[in-house]
Amino acid sequence: MNTVRKLGLLTVLVFSAQVLWAEVNITQIDPGRLLTRQQVDVYVAVTDPAGVPAEGLSARDFRLYESPDGEQFTEIRSFGFSTVADLDAGITFYLLLDNSGSMYDTIDDERTDDPEEMRITHAKRATRVFLDSVDHPRDRIGLASFNTFYRTHSGPIESRLQIERLLDEIRRPGPGEGFTELYKGIIEASRELADARGRKVLIVLSDGENYPFTMHRGQPHPEYGTHVYEYTESIEQLEEDGVSVFGIHFGTEQEDNLNTIARSSGGRVYDARDDAELADVYVDIRERVLREYVLSYAPTMDPSERKYVQVEYEERKSDPRSYFAGTILGTAPADLGFWALLPVVLALALWALIRQLRLQNRRSDANLEVLAGGRAATRMFSLPEGRTMIGGSDNADLTIHGAPEMRAHHATVLYNAKTGRYRVESDSEIAVNNQPTTKQDLEAGDVLNIGGTIVVFDEGAADPHKTPDKDGGKGEAKGKNKKQL
Repeated sequence: MNTVRKLGLLTVLVFSAQVLWAEVNITQIDPGRLLTRQQVDVYVAVTDPAGVPAEGLSARDFRLYESPDGEQFTEIRSFGFSTVADLDAGITFYLLLDNSGSMYDTIDDERTDDPEEMRITHAKRATRVFLDSVDHPRDRIGLASFNTFYRTHSGPIESRLQIERLLDEIRRPGPGEGFTELYKGIIEASRELADARGRKVLIVLSDGENYPFTMHRGQPHPEYGTHVYEYTESIEQLEEDGVSVFGIHFGTEQEDNLNTIARSSGGRVYDARDDAELADVYVDIRERVLREYVLSYAPTMDPSERKYVQVEYEERKSDPRSYFAGTILGTAPADLGFWALLPVVLALALWALIRQLRLQNRRSDANLEVLAGGRAATRMFSLPEGRTMIGGSDNADLTIHGAPEMRAHHATVLYNAKTGRYRVESDSEIAVNNQPTTKQDLEAGDVLNIGGTIVVFDEGAADPHKTPDKDGGKGEAKGKNKKQL
């Protein structure tokens, strides 16, 4: 076999190995726009056998699946694709630092009175390097510490300087404060991130094992009583809040369950020995998050409190991750009992009343009812017998301002004089009745999601089969029905 053929075969084998062993991982599921835009965002990391993030992938490289029970999955099409680096919203980083007694020893676990040799000083120096590396103006950073107690120093803010100053608030723990309530600290930090929008990352630094007050003192905790938190409770809280953890072992002793917590939440764990290694870890975490991919899709209508998502890349599927499809005001319905059903019952009753009133006072002309940008007030616009361009441009027939995802000419509603029917078309996918599409005939009551704006179509009470125009209904309507919203 000649050299060229050998090299070619070697290249094929290497590529095949990369495809075979490439890892695809769902790092976060964000249902924050589920109610307003019928949209779920899935954050995905793809890494090669060496753990290096794969770059340059496209929507065609992924297949997306959803399930109401975690067993029977249905393939579903995504209508949005980007990388985290391309998002304008920025990333929310939450730094959770171990402030237990051992953090005031040296990095070799020796007692010291020299602040420069203390592990906590190394951690603060590395954190300042990380703050300097965060250059996106909309990235937000929060800071908390834990020992026997959990302390919030700042919720997520854009001021790096303020976070840097708050690092100095982290002081040596007093008597009885030097324990390591790691699992409880993760739970509290996750709750603080629950309402954050977009990509949210919890970075946990700890120099040892979970070391709870009650278990080792043999008496109730001043705040938690006799409850000793388990690592599984951390995992459950992270899943409910849609938060991923990147853990850092910063000591000679390691918490084995931290790796399980991080992996189950979509993150990973690092080891660091000094401030230089720790600074590199912080920067690597941010770079990895920036290289993640975001798939946006309209979920299925299967009734389920919790739904499961799976992503496939090169015939390799991620582990399923779940999100709460029935979340009300940030709380899972299971936590609310009967009261979780009350808003649904009231909403159905209100919908029935509005529908009855609309049937009694139905307009005779075909129209679009627009809920702009998620506001409660609606506007109604008549549809001409021709074409109606909808978009963010001032020269659109129906101009919708204030919708960031609305393109200049986003979708067109066309009237077919032969059938008396209206049809919506778009170059990119929109959602009609929660299903992605680019072309669809419209029926009365159809709900359209166009660039994040909810639009309801009504064909009117009059006979929809009308006399054709001279141009067959394909031309522009005379005197454009120009509207702005």
